[in-house]
Amino acid sequence: RHTPVRVNKPDRKAYPDLPEDFTYVQISAGNDYSLAVGSDGNAYAWGWNGSGQIGDGTTTERHTPVRVNKPDRKAYPDLPKDFTYVQISGGADHSLAVGSDDKVWAWGCNWYGQLGNNTISGYSDVNPVPVRVRDPANPTDKSKGLKATQVSGGWHLSLALGSDGNAWAWGANDSGQLGDGTGNTKSAPVPVVFNLQLVITGVRFDQTAVSGLTRGDGNSVSVLTPAHQPGTVTVSVDYTMGGTGITLTDTSLRYTYLPAGVLPRAGGEGILLALATGMTGMGGVLASRRQREEQRSMSHASHE
Repeated sequence: RHTPVRVNKPDRKAYPDLPEDFTYVQISAGNDYSLAVGSDGNAYAWGWNGSGQIGDGTTTERHTPVRVNKPDRKAYPDLPKDFTYVQISGGADHSLAVGSDDKVWAWGCNWYGQLGNNTISGYSDVNPVPVRVRDPANPTDKSKGLKATQVSGGWHLSLALGSDGNAWAWGANDSGQLGDGTGNTKSAPVPVVFNLQLVITGVRFDQTAVSGLTRGDGNSVSVLTPAHQPGTVTVSVDYTMGGTGITLTDTSLRYTYLPAGVLPRAGGEGILLALATGMTGMGGVLASRRQREEQRSMSHASHE
């Protein structure tokens, strides 16, 4: 075809429960096969199926969309009754999906552990039904799974954006493509390592910018608290990764000004707040919640 053609909708005779207003809501291309999530919450696939990447329990090539099996409830008794697929991605010859249970599911070729279930299959083995990608903290426990918001399949490797904000990878790693600093194949998720240093560029107490931002040892930053009425304020920390690129903001810190006869003076004898910068997963700020006391103002404020 030299112009776009419409992909057939699933056969209503094969799937009598298909909604009248059925549409595809997300698609992904694999190697000689295609995947889609339907508005009915089911996943559909068509094309080459030599490794079971279609996920219908067979290795039969499909020229029209067929429904991907849902995970086996006998193998995964904790599977929600109303389970659906919400996002899908094709790799070379394996497929990945995020379920409504927030877990990652995979099927197809597993020569390099790209299914993430802590196993590596032989070259003659196929995995035509979904298996749960293991929890990185409990890779030997099949009842535990990686929670993620997005997945992406590569050439014999898999990637996921975890619900914890970290990037996870598993599968082939001969060129270091898993990003874990090694060249070893991984059959369960490992964290992608980011070597960019977090650089704090500004701090605000509520909407008031601090003064006296000073960089110290151990990638720490000290700032002088601005004057403020007693109470808890939000500390907004602006930062970049590696000192370049877009400015990100973290607002998870809180600071409490305690009632006192004299409040800290802006630019004067306020409390010095130490924020320790360091490595992050996917942009989360690692800031210490320690307070550096100043001799004449230690009773004026406390840092939560």
